[in-house]
Amino acid sequence: MVKEYIKKHDQLSLEVKLEFPVDKKSGRQDDSNINMYFFLPSGLDINKHNFTKGDFYNSLKTNIRLTTPFYRLQNIIPGDKSPFRKLAKSINTLLTSPDNKTVAEYEIQIKRFCSIFGVALRHAVNEIIHVKNENDRKTLIENFTGLIKEIRNSYQDLENKIHVKDTENKVYSIFRSADEYQSLLVEKHIFVLATELQTTPDENREARALLDRLVLDEMDYRTKKGYPSVAKPHRSNEDVLHRSSRLKKFIESNLFLNTDTKKEGVLVEQVLFSIAAGIAMVFATGVAFASQLIYGNLTLPFFIALVISYMFKDRIKELIRIYLDKKHQKIFYDFKTKIYNQKQKKIGYLKESFNFEKHQFLPEEILSARNKMRVTEITEESLGEKIIHYRTKVSILNRRKDSGDFTGITQILRFNILDFTRKMDDPEKEVFIRTRKGFKRAFADRVYHINLILTYSDNRNTELKTYKLIVNRKGIKRIEKINPHEKN
Repeated sequence: MVKEYIKKHDQLSLEVKLEFPVDKKSGRQDDSNINMYFFLPSGLDINKHNFTKGDFYNSLKTNIRLTTPFYRLQNIIPGDKSPFRKLAKSINTLLTSPDNKTVAEYEIQIKRFCSIFGVALRHAVNEIIHVKNENDRKTLIENFTGLIKEIRNSYQDLENKIHVKDTENKVYSIFRSADEYQSLLVEKHIFVLATELQTTPDENREARALLDRLVLDEMDYRTKKGYPSVAKPHRSNEDVLHRSSRLKKFIESNLFLNTDTKKEGVLVEQVLFSIAAGIAMVFATGVAFASQLIYGNLTLPFFIALVISYMFKDRIKELIRIYLDKKHQKIFYDFKTKIYNQKQKKIGYLKESFNFEKHQFLPEEILSARNKMRVTEITEESLGEKIIHYRTKVSILNRRKDSGDFTGITQILRFNILDFTRKMDDPEKEVFIRTRKGFKRAFADRVYHINLILTYSDNRNTELKTYKLIVNRKGIKRIEKINPHEKN
């Protein structure tokens, strides 16, 4: 089943990560359909006239890559088929017979190891955050820090093999870049965890001390190795962020997929427009023949009839074109993207389309879920709510014989809401608060609610998720997940 991860990417951007798994057992093509409905309040003044298809796709950034295989931290090192064993094996092969092929395989394995490590860290942190019992959380943090040290030490021990053999600079440079990237990964995820623990009782003081010690150790390690990614006080540290971004792109390049995007249904669209022109021409020609029979040639009534038929011909052509274009949009998508792996083998394709929907044309399950999300008895339709519908279809061409570690495709959508904020009110508005002596002036946050409903369907089942984006003129304040089975 499709997995989704929704978060605030930055102040103005919503990030939706969709993971489409491949069914290796069936050997069949996997199809997944995703529908995203944005319910926009009328105060944003967004409609099909001032927010076109082009505006939507300009606000949307899409990345397509391979899905990183999931391992728990405790499974990264031990085992003959663990990520670490595969990396160590590629290094031994490289040292035995160094050539372009073994160097390329070594680079793939080292990047894959880093990606797997990052996913494992994220899952471990989320697991610790959601534990309620303080003693259990403390135990998990102790195991967490211990496993990180084991993984980092095991990786660093591999440096001796490469350095002693005095391999080419490229091989050693790749190893150091991955080492620095892993150190930054540890620092990043521990900061996330430490931020969550700030609100917990003092019982977690020892656990927080373990996390702090690990971060400081990683900072000292990067300084000792001469890595230029240690932030320093009283500096802009722009070079640190730039370095971190470059390392991330370098490591994740192993997951990048090649794509070829084209507009879908162009030929059919032109045929439909030709049909519209033909029907309009039939009307105009029919009027001309009838007028000629009734009024004869070269008469004033015949001339007037020709002019009127020409006027109506253009309008008929345009109305038929609009009608057929709407039918075309329901059948075809806006764009079709062919997806290729790094060996230029086609592994699937992605289709996407955008349009404004009306309440009366919404599927029953979407309308029902939207009604449960209301916080008042006033219908959103009567308030002029507008609905943006973005749909995606992903088809994965299942090749069992050469899939390897390929577990699926991940689509990352980043949607910028800047166009939605242009006509918002000031982020703070004056209100009056009752006091013992009367009342006083205060300020309240002026926010807008953008409701989001997502549906996922594949070859097996369908799922529906609902979210609420709390936004103001400065951007996204927070994202709330809503249970569609409970009315607010």
